Amino acid sequence: MPTVGAIERISVGPLTVWITRVGDELRVSHARAEHGVAPPIDPPDDIDWNRWSLRDVPHHLSVLPVFPDRPLLIKPDHSFTLMRMASARIYSRVPAWVRLQVVETETGLASTLVELPTETLSDTWWGDFVEGSLAYWLPTKARRELRPDLFEPHLIICTLQLSNGSTDNLAVEQLVLRVDHLSIFERPGELWGEEVVVEYQGESLGSDIRMEDLPPREAEGAVEITPARAQSRGFRARTFARFMALGGFRG
Repeated sequence: MPTVGAIERISVGPLTVWITRVGDELRVSHARAEHGVAPPIDPPDDIDWNRWSLRDVPHHLSVLPVFPDRPLLIKPDHSFTLMRMASARIYSRVPAWVRLQVVETETGLASTLVELPTETLSDTWWGDFVEGSLAYWLPTKARRELRPDLFEPHLIICTLQLSNGSTDNLAVEQLVLRVDHLSIFERPGELWGEEVVVEYQGESLGSDIRMEDLPPREAEGAVEITPARAQSRGFRARTFARFMALGGFRG
């Protein structure tokens, strides 16, 4: 927590957050890198501030990575076909959001001030008009191979173990990742989502989806730092379906 009058600066990937205190107010503002140019060290004079009046009790500021607040539409870097009874493992990079919380020292009560995306994601639509929902389009491609150059401080590595339990071959061209069910784990210099197991049962049945509540085996020793937004650990939902491109949305 900054002292009164001081400005604290936090940088997470392309996102810069400035935090200051004026009297009993906590003020927060932010900016993102544009065209590869990082925001200035100090906030511009004309920048807008979000303001909160604090209770007169000891408290501190908590900064946590969180997943975006909608499902994510992802594509593999190369489409492939999952033969019946076959399995495949893919890795997707998800830009984290930054959650700022005020935590009361004595009670541990945490109040979320704001959640800020490190990268701005485009809106899209997943599903049809009856069972669809708003989602984000993820510009980075999912990969079959995990390499050291995939890691960046603001990106969360999500591991999906896919299997085809149907009697038909499955074309893996695009799929949805429901990140609200995923916790975040940390290893030095790395952020990981818990492993997701997706078992495709067929076009009419959808997929059985299970969150392992553990970091993937590639992240041995990682420690949970942010719990999932939703606590359900397994459900059935459509994962490998075509999405609709609506006016104003990216498809």
